[in-house]
Amino acid sequence: MWYEHEGRSAGVQRSNYCTVLPRAAFKWAAMEDYLIRRKLHFDVAKDNGWYPSDGAGDYAPRIVIPATSSIPENRYWQARAVTQGNEPRYQSPRAARGDAIIVVWPRGVPKDASVDGAVVEGPMDALAAAGAGCVGVALMGAMPPEAALALTATILGGRMVYVVFDRDQPGPMVTRTLPYLLQQGVMAKLVDPYPAKDLADLHPRERERLLT
Repeated sequence: MWYEHEGRSAGVQRSNYCTVLPRAAFKWAAMEDYLIRRKLHFDVAKDNGWYPSDGAGDYAPRIVIPATSSIPENRYWQARAVTQGNEPRYQSPRAARGDAIIVVWPRGVPKDASVDGAVVEGPMDALAAAGAGCVGVALMGAMPPEAALALTATILGGRMVYVVFDRDQPGPMVTRTLPYLLQQGVMAKLVDPYPAKDLADLHPRERERLLT
């Protein structure tokens, strides 16, 4: 999948960053129903700061997914539409991305625990990985800036990392992301989510089987 922000330069003035997250709508039922339909963990999402909004780039009901950055004032985010027909499916701020990535921690696992990691394209895949017990990192697309890959390597360093590509666009994960992580000393393994398109489309039992 291609995201509008992919390839935005990380070498920008800090004044170009988004510094405020979208307003919350507190319509938790719509968010929970959407995640349940996709067999994803609502509690894990909520623990990681995900929340519903009707002001994330438009008035559509969306799930706001805050990103992680090494720059404190960079409050980048993505927002997933929860009803069919709302396009684009993902909104992001019209601001510099910098090194922002989506990091999703498994529930009840300390951040210094020696659990495995999973690198994926989309936030829902990262949530699926966290539900399976891994630290999920979503690159927000197939071609993130190198700064995002560098932060990924920093956060997942010392862990066994599964690099799970989207089957409709496997190339960048195979030729760019995996080699980069290996060059940074990350223990990484390429994973094919067959027969699904991506990790989130697999049944939870299959996600757990794949990430072992």
